[in-house]
Amino acid sequence: MTSPEIQHGRKPGDVRVRVERPHTRYFRYVAPGVFTAKLAADEPTTTGGRVWASARRALFGRPLSTEQELEERLPKWKALPVFSSDVMSSVAYATQASLYTLLGVGTIAFGWLLPISVAIVGVLALVTLSYRQTIRAYPNGGGSYIVAHANLGVLPGLVAAAALLTDYVLTVAVSVSSGVQALYSLFPPLLPLAVPLIVLFILFVMSINLRGIRESGTIFAAPTYIFLGSALLLIALGVLRTILGAAPHVTDVVPAQVPAETFGLLLLMRAFADGCSAMTGTEAVANGVPAFKPPEWQNARTTMLIMSLLLGTMFLGTSFLAHVTGALPAASGESVLSQIGRSVFGRGALWYVLQLSTMGILVLAAQTSFADFPRLSSILARDGYMPRHFAFRGERLAFNAGIVVLAAVSIALVVVFEGNVEALIPLYAIGVFTAFTLSQAGMVRHWFKERGPGWRTSAFFNGLGAVTTAIVVVIFVIAKFALGAWIVIVIVPILVILMLLVHREYATEARELDVRPTAVIRPPRRRQRVIVAAPAFTRAVVQAVKIARTTSSDVSIVHVAEDPERGEAFRSRVEHQMPGVPVVLIESPYRSLVRPFLRYLEVARAEDPDAVLVVMIPELEARHWWERALFNQNSRRIRNALVGLPDIVVLDVPYRREDAQRAAAEAAAD
Repeated sequence: MTSPEIQHGRKPGDVRVRVERPHTRYFRYVAPGVFTAKLAADEPTTTGGRVWASARRALFGRPLSTEQELEERLPKWKALPVFSSDVMSSVAYATQASLYTLLGVGTIAFGWLLPISVAIVGVLALVTLSYRQTIRAYPNGGGSYIVAHANLGVLPGLVAAAALLTDYVLTVAVSVSSGVQALYSLFPPLLPLAVPLIVLFILFVMSINLRGIRESGTIFAAPTYIFLGSALLLIALGVLRTILGAAPHVTDVVPAQVPAETFGLLLLMRAFADGCSAMTGTEAVANGVPAFKPPEWQNARTTMLIMSLLLGTMFLGTSFLAHVTGALPAASGESVLSQIGRSVFGRGALWYVLQLSTMGILVLAAQTSFADFPRLSSILARDGYMPRHFAFRGERLAFNAGIVVLAAVSIALVVVFEGNVEALIPLYAIGVFTAFTLSQAGMVRHWFKERGPGWRTSAFFNGLGAVTTAIVVVIFVIAKFALGAWIVIVIVPILVILMLLVHREYATEARELDVRPTAVIRPPRRRQRVIVAAPAFTRAVVQAVKIARTTSSDVSIVHVAEDPERGEAFRSRVEHQMPGVPVVLIESPYRSLVRPFLRYLEVARAEDPDAVLVVMIPELEARHWWERALFNQNSRRIRNALVGLPDIVVLDVPYRREDAQRAAAEAAAD
């Protein structure tokens, strides 16, 4: 590479250094000896790499720089479908879930549906008011984990995080399964393909999210608003017909087979808990405040209010029309919302729009989880409670690791439960209400510590919300424990323990690698003795020896030989072609490689205890993924055995085939 071309910029002290590397744009001069590099996305150099890069850009879009993060933020009209698709979609199954439980007594129990729905909307109002206080207090994002961790301590914060992570997985499984249910309610022959369709839709939502949050908001906006329009029109026409004395009625529906139960408080508690599934995802706006356009917290509060008003209206309206029309869980699998739509709209175009938009919103309801699960995982990774790669953004500024893991776990859950919504519902919502309770309790403590303007009112609403959601949690545990809620109760502590173990490992690593501020690092006084591990005499070994000679005058090659004659042939060749480099032959009649090499290093260290042994391991750098299984296996075994031994430094010396081709060309020229 030629010397860089230096150009003076327009401003004094601005120097741009252009180099002949295609991935470098410029270096900007900051101070004497200090440059900051602005790099473009790395361009692949091979044909296969360029093809793969083109395919990735077609699927996921061009890479985005960190500076473009602000451009990726969401206006309110895009944020609504991104962060509220979960709660909006629950209108399609929350009422049905309550009816399914009440059906165990018989349709006579359906009279309790409206009181239960009113109670749920009351809880929704309290939670909304509470989280609006949270958004005001934490304008940079006030999810349950952040609030509980900051005000109640590490353990409550991790419990809130584990509960939310569990609920996000269940949200994807339940919402997409319900969406496919809406599809086969419209087209019954698709019922046998339910599980493959669910998996396909989850992968679809995952791929859209890998393109970035703004693009997912654009793609998901249309289905969300079509569903809102069709659902609100359904409720308006249904209520109007009821007022005018021509109430719609559902016909030709065979009730689902439900185990008979005794009417009592426990049954009503279960029906209430099932209906509370309508509120899952309510905290998503508070978690995602940083994703809004400025002013972030004000836009988030407005979006949350709009979301709650729409949810309350649609949930109450659906429950009212279910009561009026006589809709009920059907043996055919047809959803309650489909029955209401059929009775109000008839079997015309509006019913098809309702069903298809319901399927769309239910599938896209997974978007709320895909927006919040990766963000929460990144915060936990930043704090050291999850693996660090969850904190890294991909080319499109999305947290790719969290997106992929969420999709994989959700698919596994769907396969295990065969996409059965009624089987998944009992596991649902207990996690999110646990997080609600811890978050609101943390906010009460926050207000008592801060005591800012209006803190008493804020503390009252948060306290009332904490007490209410705590009661709901107790109801969930009592009513649904035997139906599967125990699984969540077991999983949450396991996740908390795993996060604590991860944090301990990171803390141990930080402690062991920490450099004391008072420590003064001086040049080493001990000399280096370099040993090149050579399985054969190759260009890679020659390159390693050349590099070793630049670091020390004491360089030797060590070769483990199974056959003494081949070992002597190796020595003769090295002495002939690289004169002056000592060769150490280690005979291994039992064909072992690593143990004899370790024994030699022990002897070398005992003979010269003042020297630091530097072991260089030549490695052929694979160009293709499948080559990794063909090369460097012995090198890895040696490296794994040496890492961590005192007074031994292990260095990998990669060698490319391009280097070999270049060396062969130079030799031919000579």
